[in-house]
Amino acid sequence: MVGAEAEHSGIIRASAELVEAMATAKVPKIVLTLNHASGAGYYAMGGQGFDPDFILSLPTGRMGVMEPESAMTAIFDSQLQEIREKGLDPGPELTTEMDRIRVEYEGELDARFAAARGFVDGILLPEELRETLGVLLRASMNNPGPHMGPFQLQ
Repeated sequence: MVGAEAEHSGIIRASAELVEAMATAKVPKIVLTLNHASGAGYYAMGGQGFDPDFILSLPTGRMGVMEPESAMTAIFDSQLQEIREKGLDPGPELTTEMDRIRVEYEGELDARFAAARGFVDGILLPEELRETLGVLLRASMNNPGPHMGPFQLQ
């Protein structure tokens, strides 16, 4: 979704239309994270930013702004580039700090971390999904919610 080729292919317009459809949908919104959910994809598919009726995860779910390696790049890339330009290797202090942050970030992606902070409403086992989704769909149908319907993008 980045770069001239993506812009010319119309991906930005298509993405805007998807976001509009998700934001204005008048149907129950239930998010279920099976594995990885991060970045714009998480939000575009009905993540927290769209205030879904319920957010659930399997124990294998991981949720975050970005994956750990992307976060490491965002945090340390300019520092590492500067070190490489000088022909040096990152010292043990920087390597230790990077490892510490990577481990911390990995832990914060865990579904239990999200549930403990109210970012997900529940962590379900696969065998609990059918019954729970049925209950939540019925509950969602009785919630008039702030569903505002479509609006026109200009």
